[in-house]
Amino acid sequence: MNLNQLIALIRLRFQLTLNQIKKGGAANSILFVIIAAVIVLTVVSSFFSAIVFGAIWIKEFESNRILLMWNVISIGFLVAWIFNVMNRIQQSDAISIDKLLHLPITFHGAFILNFVSTFANFTLLSVAPVMIGIAIAMPIARGWPSAVAIPLTLSFLFMATAITYQFRNWLAAKMENKRTRAIMMGVLPLVFIGLFVAVGELTDSESVLSLFSETPIGWLTSGVVAADSGDWLSGIFGTLAMTAIAGASLFFAYRSSMRKFTGTGPVRAAGKSTQRTGAATAWLDSRMLRSFPLVSAPVSTVAYATWTNLRRAPEIFAALIPLIAITIFGTPYLIGMKDYVIPDWSVSILPLGLIAIALVGFPAFLFSTFSYDRDGFRAFILSPVQRKDVLLGKNLAIGIPTIVVGWITLIIVQCRVPIGPLWFLGHIVFLPVCYLIVCMIGNAISIFFAVGLKRGSMTPVNARVIPVVLLYVGILVGPFVAMLPTFMAHFAVSFLEVYVGWPMGWLYLLLSIPVLLVTWLVYRKSLEGLGNWLWTNESKILDIVAKVPE
Repeated sequence: MNLNQLIALIRLRFQLTLNQIKKGGAANSILFVIIAAVIVLTVVSSFFSAIVFGAIWIKEFESNRILLMWNVISIGFLVAWIFNVMNRIQQSDAISIDKLLHLPITFHGAFILNFVSTFANFTLLSVAPVMIGIAIAMPIARGWPSAVAIPLTLSFLFMATAITYQFRNWLAAKMENKRTRAIMMGVLPLVFIGLFVAVGELTDSESVLSLFSETPIGWLTSGVVAADSGDWLSGIFGTLAMTAIAGASLFFAYRSSMRKFTGTGPVRAAGKSTQRTGAATAWLDSRMLRSFPLVSAPVSTVAYATWTNLRRAPEIFAALIPLIAITIFGTPYLIGMKDYVIPDWSVSILPLGLIAIALVGFPAFLFSTFSYDRDGFRAFILSPVQRKDVLLGKNLAIGIPTIVVGWITLIIVQCRVPIGPLWFLGHIVFLPVCYLIVCMIGNAISIFFAVGLKRGSMTPVNARVIPVVLLYVGILVGPFVAMLPTFMAHFAVSFLEVYVGWPMGWLYLLLSIPVLLVTWLVYRKSLEGLGNWLWTNESKILDIVAKVPE
């Protein structure tokens, strides 16, 4: 490989990043520099701290504590790495190879650059320095045979990243078909969730602690423990084995990439015509002509268009994960399995938790509501529809499944763990209150701090720091901010009930009705103001969302 070409590619990637930062403005550049400085300081400080404290503490460790420490380090890294892979499951290469083939560079140079770029992620930068620092501290504290921990750790990280890169290349090839992409985006997270739940159900804390403290898990731990006992050849064998696996993964990833871009891979059969039949067209027309009650035809059209777009998007499966998780973990409590008992203190606040879970599923789309329109956002700009109707239609499309699913969950839990009919009805009314507040927050962030997201993930495609931070803060904090009126009413009435000694469920229900009316009026008023701002910022939003690659 030509070293000068690789350096040129690295400089190109760095320059592209700088250009993206500069486009975000001066504030964005300053914040990006601050964040980059914090990351660098964290990496450097964690690396040297691991060396210093490891050299001091590990010296006094017994063999079983060494085994436990490295088991925890390796398994903890793998768990964090799996979550990182699932979060960025559709991550593309740093620089697409097909955009570099016209340059006088080698194919494997671009391939190596894209592989090295996978090291620039939060999980690796936060964990790898600590692992390498502890590995360096091992020979200082335990003697020179333990120095084999250094190549063991490096080969372990090399193997994890290489296998991940091969997996992403394979996944990218499979996801070229949109139907296959949607299925895999829905199935893969559920498979990983199911595996974690199964492991959690089939094991208990004592057996896990016994396993971690008595049995070396993987070549990394077994090699370090053997070297600590003087057998450094086992560590050398583990290093060679993991390096060989990493090399094989990169070889297969390189071969599949070469086949893809040289056209020597298997040729797919031409797809069949996708022309709609008369029945399908009539069904589509009938859907588009339907109207939701109490709203205008334009609002209904926007709602149906938004729901159709989201229904076909892989992201919709991610919205179902909170519901699936609560179903998996909550079913043993609801059916009264042995050792699964709902504590008495949590019965009264359980509906509040259900409302919070309902607000972290589908409503996550509200905080970047235009990013999934892509070029279709032009239809909203060119259509003779009031912009407040566009916002209302989008909120309605996401609000119907959110509120319906939340109500169904509350009803199921009420049948199993009753809290009183008046309290239950109050929670039924407060759920729309919380959703309307989430809509106001999400609409404002989507208009003033628009972010383009990659198809199939919540990964932003631009480098503007402030909109990206506000997007994630809104998704994480927005639902709980929206629940503040509900929290205040619930705990105020609960305190009054305890103080007076009388049932106060009627007061909670009585408070929920005017709160809903006031929230609805504020929401309708916000639609007018935010609709005007949407009209003003349409060109900027279009420039952001239309540049997102499919």
